[in-house]
Amino acid sequence: MHPLETVLLLLIFVIGLALIAQRLNLVFPILLTVGGLVIGFIPGLPNVGLDSSVVLLVFLPPILYSAAWYTNWSDFRRNLEPVVVLALGLVLATSIGIAYVATWLIPGFTLATGLLLGAIVSPSDAVAATAIMKTLAVPRKIVAILEGESLVNDATALVLFQLALATMSSGHFSLTDSLLEFVQLALGGVCSGLVIGYLSFWLHKYGRLEPALETVLTFVTAYSAYIAAEHLHLSGVLSVVTAGLLLGHKQSRVHSPTTRMQAVAVWDFVVVLLNGLIFILIGLQLPHVVDSSKGQSLGQLAWFGLLISLTAVAIRFVGIFGADTVSTLIRKKVHLPPVFPSYKHTTLLAYISMRGIVSLAAALSIPERLPNGLPCPGRNLILFITFCVILFTLVGQGSLLPIVIRALHFGQQSTDYLSRREIRKRLSQKALAVIHRVVNKEGLAGDTVQEIIDRHQERVDELDRVDSEKTLSQHQLSQKLTLSSIQAQRSELLNLRDAQLIDVELFHELENELDREEIQLQTSDG
Repeated sequence: MHPLETVLLLLIFVIGLALIAQRLNLVFPILLTVGGLVIGFIPGLPNVGLDSSVVLLVFLPPILYSAAWYTNWSDFRRNLEPVVVLALGLVLATSIGIAYVATWLIPGFTLATGLLLGAIVSPSDAVAATAIMKTLAVPRKIVAILEGESLVNDATALVLFQLALATMSSGHFSLTDSLLEFVQLALGGVCSGLVIGYLSFWLHKYGRLEPALETVLTFVTAYSAYIAAEHLHLSGVLSVVTAGLLLGHKQSRVHSPTTRMQAVAVWDFVVVLLNGLIFILIGLQLPHVVDSSKGQSLGQLAWFGLLISLTAVAIRFVGIFGADTVSTLIRKKVHLPPVFPSYKHTTLLAYISMRGIVSLAAALSIPERLPNGLPCPGRNLILFITFCVILFTLVGQGSLLPIVIRALHFGQQSTDYLSRREIRKRLSQKALAVIHRVVNKEGLAGDTVQEIIDRHQERVDELDRVDSEKTLSQHQLSQKLTLSSIQAQRSELLNLRDAQLIDVELFHELENELDREEIQLQTSDG
């Protein structure tokens, strides 16, 4: 099969799984895991070869940059203590624990090979968990910690991954040298990300680029941050995350609304595509992995995968409850409140241990031969066990997550954030104040001026009063009529296009306006 045909086939699989997830209201990463497993054992599919040296380069920068871009900086900073404990301490504990269990369990595994496996499966992925929790009553603090942990623990795990590969190649391990190299990689990666991030910020702010070019620049930033750090032998992951956090926090000051709309659409497409492709790619390699595991049956391989999965989950429970107990004792002595108000919060945080795309990308990036020229021992088995861990945590634990959350009975959650209604009210009041200021300063008058003032004043009054049944019914009626008018306009616009009575550029412009109006209408109730 021609490479282009193979790529198109994989894209069709991704789109098909996305449609199924949407129709059945399933979490996309969970369906991707199952889909990758099923696709891998369909006869006749191509055996896709991957260059392990470029897997991390292709997949990680956009995925990590996008996650950092959307991270709430205030939440990240507020929960920095538990995030650091989880992203550093828990990843180290999980990697070392799995290394010893794998060495004891799997014939032929050395401690270095076990550490390589541990580094790959140690970082958790919060994408599926947060998608599930959006529809349930979960404390915002838990979500913020999970997102922060998922963002930073990838860097810790991949630095350990590099150290394990180097140890396997040289046959020598020094704790002191490894710790120094770890600090150098981490701090250097952060500095590299800051430099690239501020350079990109300057280009966005003063370059006066077209929206399409600005969108391209966001991708250039993500890949440049990763490549520059890797060339300097620093942490490319931390470099990308740092640049993403910086520009995500500052994007409101540099991007126009048009640029934001275009960039969000493009980035959403790319991230979904990359997530889908990597799950399907590892699925296509599973039969080859099983066939090449000489002397070991599928049942034995699955047994290894199950025990490593249980080990990862157990270490997370022990680590989080242990860290919470120690933290509570220390905070009590210095008269600070505990990080979590109850063990329900700790239990939920410990339960959510899903693994995802970073583990897959790291496993696929294992070279077939080490830098010393020798074959990488246990590569195929590590690939298989990684997929087992993802299957166990993402599909198994992820499917039961709603039941666990309901059983914990968090109830209605309070938040320090303003409600949507209050935010809309403040925005409308600010707009009305500015309109009055401009009108008074420039001496404006007339029906148009008064119509604009009345429209904003009516919006403020509507948001200021408590909704009654009548108000709600009037609002619903207004929505219905407005939606009908939008649909009628869209239908007429399509008729004009089909009759070739409208310029193509004008058609897309007007269609985009109607789309924005409909989106605004759908999100205006609240």
